Amino acid sequence: MRKVINLFKTLFSKINGHLPGKIYELFFIDLIPRFFGGLSIVFYSIIYRNVWFGKNGNCWGRIYLWKSPESSIIIGDNARIMSDFLRAGIAIYSRVKITAFANSKIIIGNNVALVGTSITCRMTRIEIMDGTLIGPNTIIIDSDVHSVWPPENRINTPGYENDRPIKIGKNVWIGMNSIILKGVTIGENSVITAGSLVKTDIPPNVLAGGNPARVIKPLGVDSGKERSIFQECIM
Repeated sequence: MRKVINLFKTLFSKINGHLPGKIYELFFIDLIPRFFGGLSIVFYSIIYRNVWFGKNGNCWGRIYLWKSPESSIIIGDNARIMSDFLRAGIAIYSRVKITAFANSKIIIGNNVALVGTSITCRMTRIEIMDGTLIGPNTIIIDSDVHSVWPPENRINTPGYENDRPIKIGKNVWIGMNSIILKGVTIGENSVITAGSLVKTDIPPNVLAGGNPARVIKPLGVDSGKERSIFQECIM
């Protein structure tokens, strides 16, 4: 077995060594994943009504998309969708999954980057505004999926009445492995640290994180205003 592995390593190194420049990276990290990503976008645009992909978008790797007939999914211009584990870099498994049930709406603005992101909207509306960057393996969901109480009925009681919309403002950066729960608004320009659980609103222009996520400090303000803005954020 070890001889076979060494043989493949030798063969691969020789092939890779004879490829000029970055041809290997061009094909296996860019062109091939982009080809399959483009096919998946065309496929979903054909089989579903009310699915719109904007201009000049790039998708690396196949995405998973499902919607009910009454729901809608809109993705704006210049989207960057990383749904391939090689292209996504640090992600181990990086499929993008977008699901819209009932008459829900998922609206993704212009210049948004999704990296292995899962977005599930059951009954309300999830909006991600322009310029937002969402790190690998982030989950965004507008529901609890099941009713919290009584416990014996959870499996059969979806609790649709408890679903709440989500809004993520412009130029937000959400770190990898974060979870954005129902009813949350994240203000523009804010940064959510990796591994955060966001269950309450986050104001604009702040660094926030943790479980549950809390404001850590303000961002992008001069020293004269920093103290007052920070006090306002944590109240």
